[in-house]
Amino acid sequence: MFKKILVYLDGSEHSERILPYAIEQAAHFGSKIILLRVGSMTPLTLVSASPEQMRMVTSVAIEVAARSELKEAGSYLSKISHELAEKGLDVDIATIFGPIAESIVKFIKDNSIDLVAMTSHAYKGWKRLFLGSAVDQILRECTIPILVLNPFETQRVGAS
Repeated sequence: MFKKILVYLDGSEHSERILPYAIEQAAHFGSKIILLRVGSMTPLTLVSASPEQMRMVTSVAIEVAARSELKEAGSYLSKISHELAEKGLDVDIATIFGPIAESIVKFIKDNSIDLVAMTSHAYKGWKRLFLGSAVDQILRECTIPILVLNPFETQRVGAS
């Protein structure tokens, strides 16, 4: 049923909590897992920059930062990919740079993904308003199943 499962990882331990669920689906359906990381300069990256850093933000500086971020993302995904491959799973990795939600939606369409597995940051209040919700946008724009996990809720459930 699911030939290709996209697992979006942002580099945090919270995002990695989706892995057991994606692994279970991949094992059940004999699916290929594609680990994806999207590099992007968020508004918080720019807000936290000093005035000197802001003056240095040129297209060249952004390109250098993007390359560096994607190199680190590739190393991160390779490590996880090797761990999953040792469990007998078919795994690929992909790193792209751009707005998170738009990049994920484009990747899904361009690569004939059958299932997306990801966590939500569960932003509330001003953070949700300011940062938006990639999950909300992906849900609106995709017609495939999306498995979304709130990692904070799983902590509470596991602690009970």
